[in-house]
Amino acid sequence: MKKITLLFVMIVLFPFLVSAWGKKGHKMVVEVAFHYLDDSTKAKVLKYLGKTSIEDASNWMDEMRSNNYYDYMKPWHYVNVEKGESYTASSSDRNVLIILNSAIAELKNYSTMKDKNVKEDLYYLFHLIGDLHQPLHVGYGIDRGGNTINVSFMFKSRGSNLHSVWDTEIIEQKDIKLEDVLKQASLYSEEQLKSLEKINVLEWMKESRTWLDQIYDFKDNFLDPAYVDKNTPVVENQLFLAGIRLAEVLKTDFKN
Repeated sequence: MKKITLLFVMIVLFPFLVSAWGKKGHKMVVEVAFHYLDDSTKAKVLKYLGKTSIEDASNWMDEMRSNNYYDYMKPWHYVNVEKGESYTASSSDRNVLIILNSAIAELKNYSTMKDKNVKEDLYYLFHLIGDLHQPLHVGYGIDRGGNTINVSFMFKSRGSNLHSVWDTEIIEQKDIKLEDVLKQASLYSEEQLKSLEKINVLEWMKESRTWLDQIYDFKDNFLDPAYVDKNTPVVENQLFLAGIRLAEVLKTDFKN
């Protein structure tokens, strides 16, 4: 009976135990953003973060998952839209799109806000812009963003699931570093980068979802080296886009 109960708990809670991109990925998103930030904006952001490092700030929302007080934030990390359907917002939604748009709007008035509230909104931006660019965080509810898709990954003896592979295991397997992510800039012209930086949370979600067909393109639940090689550039580019867009949001909100 205890085993059955434990299994039920794991099935129900598993989607909330996974953190998009993992610590390394979220850290790189913020590092990319700071690479593109002007000194004035960077100084303002660091002032409000205080003693909190940008790495810790980027992972704060995941660290709080173990604190029951913050259970209300669990649905904020993702949005589910089934295949072939379009997202339609409702007044009761509290998902990654709603929270991001709210934080972006609030921070435009940062000078009239309490410092602690500015800091909290920065936590949301640092983390959720990263989440939005992990395609399985804007994936299908039917498999909980790939959490219920068990896979074998790169000949490893232990099993995994599709969501975890995209959160952390491709990054670790290919040892993706900040310099790899920053190199993505060379793929775009200056005009293309300006277009990509345009702040539109809904369009960012739609763009992330264009990778879902490729993400699910494998056989017999086995993700082989060819799958990893094909998708590593996707991971690197999504981290890059999240970083430059976070930078643009911060520059826009703190420009006054």
